Amino acid sequence: MMKSIFFGMVAMAVAILSIYQETAQAQEQPAAHDYKWNGIDDQCLTALHRQINKEFDASIVYLKYAAYFAQEKVNLPGFEKFFFHAAGEEREHGIKLIEYALMRGQGPVDKNSFNLDYTYQVPPGTDGESALRAALKKEEEVTHSIRGVIKACEDGSNDFHLADYLTGEYLDEQHKGQRELAEKIATLSKMKKSAPKLGEFLFDKNHM
Repeated sequence: MMKSIFFGMVAMAVAILSIYQETAQAQEQPAAHDYKWNGIDDQCLTALHRQINKEFDASIVYLKYAAYFAQEKVNLPGFEKFFFHAAGEEREHGIKLIEYALMRGQGPVDKNSFNLDYTYQVPPGTDGESALRAALKKEEEVTHSIRGVIKACEDGSNDFHLADYLTGEYLDEQHKGQRELAEKIATLSKMKKSAPKLGEFLFDKNHM
């Protein structure tokens, strides 16, 4: 399982870099027609590329938690499924931002700064509640970063299209996701009061 997770993350990185290389090669070739792209200014584009990186980094963190809960000595399949799903959502967010950059005639990633972070380690002895709290903290970081992209685009050329896209498409989902995590943490905390292990087991089966 751990090997498959690792190779999956490597494949994701290779795929993203391949997209960048193919796009760069296509841009170097002479086009049959000259198009005037509705470009994004440097400040806004830099923030967008940084956000793409953050989305994939968050996906890797959630993959590591999913693999942790999938271990036979931990064996909490509800948490495993939840974090695999969360990893997929973050990866999809990154892909959608890449598609947006391409739609606007920009490179999908910045080859000088794009670098997936594999250094995060799930703390030994992590239980379900601490994992959910870590996920909530990560979602808050991502939300703050998205707001930073919006501000960078508004302060530059006032790129209202990208700002509106991020506000409507991303922030709404982020706030709903944070509320869901907060609710799960509150429920699990109550269920663990009298019997922590049994409470976590029942929560894993019935609420994840």
